[in-house]
Amino acid sequence: MNKMEDLYPLILDAFSKDLVFTFPIHGTSMLPLLRTNDLVTLKKIDRPLSIGDIVLFRRLDGSFVLHRIRYISENQYTIVGDHQRPLEKNVSKNQIIGYVIFYTKKDKVHNMKGLRYRIYKCLVKSSFIRGVFGRLYK
Repeated sequence: MNKMEDLYPLILDAFSKDLVFTFPIHGTSMLPLLRTNDLVTLKKIDRPLSIGDIVLFRRLDGSFVLHRIRYISENQYTIVGDHQRPLEKNVSKNQIIGYVIFYTKKDKVHNMKGLRYRIYKCLVKSSFIRGVFGRLYK
């Protein structure tokens, strides 16, 4: 599996050409929606970001994270994984690299605007449902 440090210049190059970039993810923070080796397709930021968007951002320590926007306040974002409770606060727009427009599971591409995804996104906003996810996917 490629490391994000290796992919980052390729992502920036694709974005400079107005292309999207697809890569496999690693980790459990976005369970149950995304699992290790699922693919996500990123697009450079070309619109205002919204609560519920899944974004790739770079922490101040240089690590890369794919999480969902939970709150927006004065160009600062609070971001959290679907399978996590701790919030990452005060993420600035310039730390955000791009947002997910598609994800691929078992060779099936899912649009982030589809009805099933929109229902899932509403469910994930609920603290109760997030707690259930947390217990199911330990």
